[in-house]
Amino acid sequence: MKKLLFLAIGLGALILVLEPQWRSLADLGFRRFATLDRPRPEILVGVCWPFSINQDGMADGIQLALEEINSSGLAAGYAIRLLMRDDGFDWETNRSIALEFARNSEMSAVIGYYDDSLAIKASLIFEASRLLHLIIGANSTVMTSRGFQYIVRTVVSNDKIASGLARVAVERGIRKFALIWEEDAFGENLAYQLLIRLNALSSALIYQWSFHREHADFRIPANELKAINADMCIFAGMEPWSGDFLKEARKVGIKMPVFGTFSDNPQMRRRAGDAIEGAIYYDLYNPASLSPQNRTFVQKFRSRYGKDPDDYAAQGYDALYLLAQAVQATHSRNPLDLVYAIRYMEAWEGANGRYKFDSRGELEDKPIYLKKFQGGHSVLLQEIQPEPAAPAR
Repeated sequence: MKKLLFLAIGLGALILVLEPQWRSLADLGFRRFATLDRPRPEILVGVCWPFSINQDGMADGIQLALEEINSSGLAAGYAIRLLMRDDGFDWETNRSIALEFARNSEMSAVIGYYDDSLAIKASLIFEASRLLHLIIGANSTVMTSRGFQYIVRTVVSNDKIASGLARVAVERGIRKFALIWEEDAFGENLAYQLLIRLNALSSALIYQWSFHREHADFRIPANELKAINADMCIFAGMEPWSGDFLKEARKVGIKMPVFGTFSDNPQMRRRAGDAIEGAIYYDLYNPASLSPQNRTFVQKFRSRYGKDPDDYAAQGYDALYLLAQAVQATHSRNPLDLVYAIRYMEAWEGANGRYKFDSRGELEDKPIYLKKFQGGHSVLLQEIQPEPAAPAR
């Protein structure tokens, strides 16, 4: 239970550290509102992502959306301009970027954040400086639990992910499981959510081990797992560490199925090597979806880049379109106008399905795609539909 307090304590400590800056950040927010009320022909949007490390399709997806929106005047005639930054999974770099965005009084919104820990810390800066924060990658439930006004998450949260995964795991006969998680905002939060739901479905945790990314040595858990009679090992952590774990586990002869919460990107494949074969993971986007919106997006993406889009290409693409719709509806550059336009908009169909938000800025549930690395390719095993909503009383 001590580890479950990690995030709450860490967040409280961070607020205390930032408290001396909070007033100056609030002053930046007042200046932002005054600046954005003046007529200007463009909307400035900051983008923060680990581009060079992930090497995924996020930059391509958002760039494609930018060209389409600006060429067709879909943001009430405003031209959207992007300010792209690479955080490299580093907090000091991330903090510098967040403060750069906060100090830019012409900026209306920020899109991004793959790493939950970085996203949570940056969100404090954006909230204080009145900057709309569109989260397209971070899943921790902490993001939308603090009553922040300027936050919208366009990706499914960990509690919804865990609910679907636990249900399918039990349906597939998982009765005893091992759990390895990263001691960060994403890994710890998802592990906690999975543990609650698997226990509720009578699946028993029989082994657990946690790690910090700066000291990740998987020789101990890999060797200990050889003596564990589990139906599956669940790894709640990001690449590249999930790739390192797979390599170590296969090296010592672990045969049990491994389910990881990683993405299929070049970094993951390089770190895991041949050990990636047979690994199971989930995705939040299906490029083979037959919806008209996705088919159009995939066709345009292939034509522009010569490859299929991944989940973050679709997420970046849809996020910029959501922002453009908010600008179109409000004819405003003001972040407060834009965040409420998105939170209370009618359901909208994008490349990655349906977007409808609650009053906290949290995305309603969507399908999850269970996949497996097989023969060097990613194969879709199952589309996991959201649980039906409980009937109103």
